[in-house]
Amino acid sequence: MDKEKTYSIEMDEDYMEFIRRVIADQADREPLRIVELLVEIAIGELKDRPCDISAVVSDERMKVTIRHKGKPIDERMVCVMDDHTDRVDYKSDGDTDNWILTIRRDVPPPFITRHHFR
Repeated sequence: MDKEKTYSIEMDEDYMEFIRRVIADQADREPLRIVELLVEIAIGELKDRPCDISAVVSDERMKVTIRHKGKPIDERMVCVMDDHTDRVDYKSDGDTDNWILTIRRDVPPPFITRHHFR
């Protein structure tokens, strides 16, 4: 079974420092770099509204969850984020003022190189 590690933001950390720390802690960072950009878009859309951010990472995927209150993120921006990663879910948590954005990036297995025979 794939072991997961959960990350939480530290008291003195801003959202982008948090996501950079999580990515830096991974052995295979390159496929996760897009997540940093998508979180930056999401945080920019929130326009300084407070939010809660966390991440769960395994060898197979990274999942970032952002919870916030107030006006939802523009649906077009959510679609743009979804176009650039493996899965984006954005929904109300049941209360029309509370929103949950989940960004998931799957880590592809190492490439198997083919040898061309002559």
